[in-house]
Amino acid sequence: MTRRRSHRGFSLIEAMVAMVVLLIGAVGMLSLHSTGLRLESEAREITRATAIAQDLMAQIQTWQFTDPRLAKAASSATTGRIDISDDAGLFASTASPTADYSEADLTLNGLDWNGIAGADLSTGGFQRYWNVSNVDVSGNLIDSNSNGTADGMRTAVVVRWPRGSSWHRISLVGFKLNPADRL
Repeated sequence: MTRRRSHRGFSLIEAMVAMVVLLIGAVGMLSLHSTGLRLESEAREITRATAIAQDLMAQIQTWQFTDPRLAKAASSATTGRIDISDDAGLFASTASPTADYSEADLTLNGLDWNGIAGADLSTGGFQRYWNVSNVDVSGNLIDSNSNGTADGMRTAVVVRWPRGSSWHRISLVGFKLNPADRL
């Protein structure tokens, strides 16, 4: 009886199969890496848009209740403007959105502006708008003490930016008390 010697090591086919398995894993890792880069870019845009919106919201809180940049709140009750924060998603379309105010209104007629300037928004294509209303989401005047004077106004800052063929947007909603109508 003859004994066969066992050969140790890998054949060429085994080595090629191992290389194919490693290649498939590497391609998967590359797709994960590109997805991670895209998500990181989107997160950076959302963070910047949020900072822009927070800046404007903080500025609105420093304005007088009778500031001309908030004057449309009084007329909002007659127009029934209840969707101030863009729940309908109109700011996500490529058409010009309908807003109470836009960038040009910040310094209209010599009004002071101490926040992020419009030139700082142009990088990234950011656009900022704000809406005001003295009616609640049901269309009723915000008047908890029933004296016929609004207790305050709802404010919403919407910042949008282009992403591909559509627009992404964020919206911050706040409330500004009317100092003439103490509760």
